Amino acid sequence: MIRSTLFLFFAILFVSPLLAQNPQAPQTYTYLIYHKLAPGMTIQDALPVEREWRAINQAAVDEGKLIGWHMMVKQMSSNPNPTEYDYVTCIVSPEMGIKGASPAAMAKIYGDSVQTRMASLQKRDRQTAPVVKIEVWENLSPLFGSGFRPDKQLNVVVDFLKLRDAQTDWRPSVTALTRTGTDLTGQKQLAGWGLSALVVPSAAEKGYNFAQVRAASSLGVLARVADAKQLENSRQLNRTFEVVRQEVFRFEEFTVRPSASK
Repeated sequence: MIRSTLFLFFAILFVSPLLAQNPQAPQTYTYLIYHKLAPGMTIQDALPVEREWRAINQAAVDEGKLIGWHMMVKQMSSNPNPTEYDYVTCIVSPEMGIKGASPAAMAKIYGDSVQTRMASLQKRDRQTAPVVKIEVWENLSPLFGSGFRPDKQLNVVVDFLKLRDAQTDWRPSVTALTRTGTDLTGQKQLAGWGLSALVVPSAAEKGYNFAQVRAASSLGVLARVADAKQLENSRQLNRTFEVVRQEVFRFEEFTVRPSASK
């Protein structure tokens, strides 16, 4: 019911949080939605459902109401409970809240049976890969070039972080990390980099309240631990934050921003 309730309430993605913008761009938010496959179901069973959501969210992107939507499948995780969830969908919005496609756009997708088809989609969604957790993140410093777009060949590494000292002023660290991220993306070592802060639900029991996102064509790029820029990024990160979980994803489905599709 969580997914359908969100859709109806907000007219409904990590970096990845992954969007094309620079540090001076307007503030954006990522809705990170975790899905667990129902017993006997596989990612292949979930794809028809998620592709239908992609079409709906693409209509909202085309109308400028959303920045993007994407589905990422988990490849690796340091989580001691690897079965907690199987994949995530991310919705990137220009505001704290989500605006969906207009009735006219929905009619282009479903004709005169919007309500019936949406009810069917929501039912299949719950039966295939129900939502088990939702988080809302504020994107503090996303570095993705104007030509960036999700690609199935990209690996997305997400470091979930907590402050070493809860009283620390973390803003100077974000500035330093952003400079390093700018260098890494500018030198094509990374396809994108970003840092986000957890907005809700946020509490001590959560275990993390920030996330660093790195997109790369190969995990081999991240393996260059002796690289000067990688070392600097690691030093700056560890001065203020502790990595409490790391997960690796790959893009499976995604919307395309109008400017990138031309």
